[in-house]
Amino acid sequence: TQNDTNQTTDATAFNFISFDLDVNYNDNKEFDVDYKNEQDGMEIEVKNTLTDNNLKGEEALDELRPIFEQLTFNKDTSNEGVITEVLSAFNLDGNYQSFELEVKFEDGTEKKY
Repeated sequence: TQNDTNQTTDATAFNFISFDLDVNYNDNKEFDVDYKNEQDGMEIEVKNTLTDNNLKGEEALDELRPIFEQLTFNKDTSNEGVITEVLSAFNLDGNYQSFELEVKFEDGTEKKY
């Protein structure tokens, strides 16, 4: 089947198939990551108004891959553990106004932090 070839892509190295991060700061600054890797394809976007760095597609994946590979949390990790790890991996300031993360793990489990 066609799905066999998809399993060898780099993207499947991550322990999640969807990662939607939205961290908001004062002065309308935000850091937003949208990553979906599902059977109908991959969508990746990074919006970073802290550094005015907006990326999509391959460029976004190149930037995110080393960060995603650092992430070790799984569906059993505590909320605080996940938030701490994500802020650290993306090198984000802990003085955020709001932190929202939705993750869908490979086994289909969805979590919100």
